[in-house]
Formats: sequence, structure tokens, C-alpha cells
Amino acid sequence: MSIARFALAALVAGSAAAQAPARPDPADPKAGARAYESAFKGYRPYNDPELVRWREANEEMGRLNGHIGHVPGSVPPHGGTAAAKPPAPSAPGERK
Repeated sequence: MSIARFALAALVAGSAAAQAPARPDPADPKAGARAYESAFKGYRPYNDPELVRWREANEEMGRLNGHIGHVPGSVPPHGGTAAAKPPAPSAPGERK
């Protein structure tokens, strides 16, 4: 049984080695040299955003009803109705 396992392992290893591509010799000057590509090839420098005058920013916040008003209708007004009470827990063995 161990000979069959060994033969199977050798067969699998041999087939994997046969599929591996041949590597060029790094000492061979004729070997395909990889072209240099900088890590900064697609780099775009940071651009400061356009500054807004403080008076314009304050007027816009007033028009939007403050920082909460950025998305109108998404936040309920303060002091709204209380949340509904959760249902009372049922007694053990009681069916709903």
C-alpha cells in the first residue's frame, strides 16, 4: 500500500513540475529584463479645496437650519412624540 502512495505522490509532483513555466537564468544578459515602472506613475498631487468665506458658510448653514439640516426631513424635530411602548413580556407557557 505504501508503494502505491509513493507512486501516486511522485506522479502528482512530476505533473506539477511539468506544468511550471521555465524561469530564465537571471545571470543571462539575454534574459527578458523587466521594464522599470515607478510606483508613482499614476500619482496626482493633492489640491487644496476651494476656500469659502466664513460669512457665506454661516449663511448656508442658516438656510439649511444648521448642521442637522444638511438633509432636510431626515431627523425628527426635538421634543417629538415619545416612542411606542414595547409589548409586555408574555408569561411562560402562554401562547400569542
